[in-house]
Amino acid sequence: MNYVLRTHETFPQGGRRQLVVALWKGNLNVLSMVYDVLLHTARLESVGTKRLFMVYQEGKRHPKIVFKNEYGFDAAVIDSAAANDEFGCIEVYEKLYYYNLSSLTDGTLSVYDNIIEKPLISFAMAVSSVNTIGNTAQNHLPADYFNCLLMGVCWYLQLPQKTNDLINTSYNISGKPALQV
Repeated sequence: MNYVLRTHETFPQGGRRQLVVALWKGNLNVLSMVYDVLLHTARLESVGTKRLFMVYQEGKRHPKIVFKNEYGFDAAVIDSAAANDEFGCIEVYEKLYYYNLSSLTDGTLSVYDNIIEKPLISFAMAVSSVNTIGNTAQNHLPADYFNCLLMGVCWYLQLPQKTNDLINTSYNISGKPALQV
């Protein structure tokens, strides 16, 4: 089943620009993210689990993007020095994921567990009212938006409910569910 990314822009009561992102699998919203442009924060929600992540750039000589959770602990790191050829690397809670570096130019984001295998998740970043990949001055979004989207997708892939969903939909030879959780 294909994943579809839908986004729109909001200006809530405080007047700050926020981007609302929803990742859909068929007719089911599997991940919601509200990215606050001014505060550089992402509020994620999936399967009843809600989290807040703040994004920072650390280091001068070897800069990396660090995500801290709502308690101030490091949750994820994007290290540009770990990129090779076409793939970048993100570490989320000590688990490595790879993503295609060409995603900003071709508009398709793919996340891999291993770069020699097929992607765990792949979706087009075409959006309705916000141009995430455009370079025009009025529509250009900060790189933090893409980084938060990438981290949010990797966070979604690690959720226990996601694992249970995969187990419940796998079948053994007899055609019955392999394991009931």
